[in-house]
Amino acid sequence: MQQVTLLVTGAAGQLGREVVRAASAARQVVALGRAELDVTDSAAVRAAVTAHRPTTVINGAAWTDVDGCELDPDRAYLANATAVDHLADACAEVGAHLVQVSTDFVFDGEPGPDGRFTPYGEDRPTNPLNVYGASKLAGEVAAGDGATVVRTTWLQSADGPGMVGRIMADLAADDGAVELLGDRRACPTFIVDLVPVLLRLADERVAGVVHVVNEGVASWAEMGRMVAVEVGADPNRIVAVSEADLGPPRPARRPAYSALDGAGLRRLGHPPMRHHRDAVAATVARLRG
Repeated sequence: MQQVTLLVTGAAGQLGREVVRAASAARQVVALGRAELDVTDSAAVRAAVTAHRPTTVINGAAWTDVDGCELDPDRAYLANATAVDHLADACAEVGAHLVQVSTDFVFDGEPGPDGRFTPYGEDRPTNPLNVYGASKLAGEVAAGDGATVVRTTWLQSADGPGMVGRIMADLAADDGAVELLGDRRACPTFIVDLVPVLLRLADERVAGVVHVVNEGVASWAEMGRMVAVEVGADPNRIVAVSEADLGPPRPARRPAYSALDGAGLRRLGHPPMRHHRDAVAATVARLRG
């Protein structure tokens, strides 16, 4: 495969690390974590992109602390929107293609006009409930019409225990119940499956919004029961609770339903990603060694 130069921002984060690992076999990769590049610094962004003149920039930098964003909107917009504007401007100067990673939290989680919950397509109206979602939506706009904007949900670690590992640890700790949220549903998406699609979209220079998620919709409690089955524990030990059961309300509201439909990916001729059930099983096997 032809060598291309890929610049990855936020390269020290869980998404950035996997992008760098997966891309390095076939691409010249420049990996810049926050220590090397503060994407909120316009001059620094321009200097880095000008120096490396990448073909593609994948922005893995973001402030994803949903409650933190709610309490500090200025910082949220600086990290999730203004920084994207800096990257888009720098990319335009060198002819680089920008890939911006976004979120299901741009939607409000309300049922459709027919009263049913159905996965959100790329053309569904956005209506974020919180500052995090609003700042990421502003980042989509800042990326520009020619950029690839990838929305995804409930990212699961590729190189650490993540949610699956935490559930396994809780099940192994004793024989008691394990409480997990049952009143929020989305598409658990595994970074190891997301990144190859992200790289293909980057190579194809797809313009516009594309939803990229593992197949299937679940709550955290349903995902927990999958983990229990894989480790041979009683799935009935997973007890579904509501967010209200967990204590005082958190600063930021979350959508109750934010599953994404991958129609755009299908139209592009990409095969669907595997079901999250299969990804859970593979992750359990990996963590067990």
